[in-house]
Amino acid sequence: MLNAYWKYFLYILNHKLNVLIECWKEGLYIQGIMHDFSKFAPAEFFPYATKFYSGKPLTIEDEQRWKYAWLRHQHKNKHHWEYWVINPETNEALPMPKKYVIEMVCDWRSFSRKWGRRVKTSTLNLTDRIVVHPDTKKELELLTSRHQSKD
Repeated sequence: MLNAYWKYFLYILNHKLNVLIECWKEGLYIQGIMHDFSKFAPAEFFPYATKFYSGKPLTIEDEQRWKYAWLRHQHKNKHHWEYWVINPETNEALPMPKKYVIEMVCDWRSFSRKWGRRVKTSTLNLTDRIVVHPDTKKELELLTSRHQSKD
């Protein structure tokens, strides 16, 4: 298991670096540094490492711990759109402050950095698949179209 913990630790560092680079471009210096800091908390770290890096079949308890860790992560990190959802049944959400919308897009962009690909606007435009306030949707569309014009 120690190997799984080490691999997951390195993954977090790499992800944080990629998000930091994207946030830095947007002037979000502190958010870039603090991004996903909760992943180091034992309540998130161990279930994630077990699920993604242990290489062993997951027990029902492992899967349940990971689901709690994912839910905790969403509710501890304001750059996740799920943090702002009031009622998923009615698609009701509070508007996200702009700095968190930008950080969310930086998070999405960071995955293409990891895999060495350029982000496609279609990859960034998730507004039809996520629950966000109409104002947040407009902000996301502006940010993703701005990203497309930089390419």
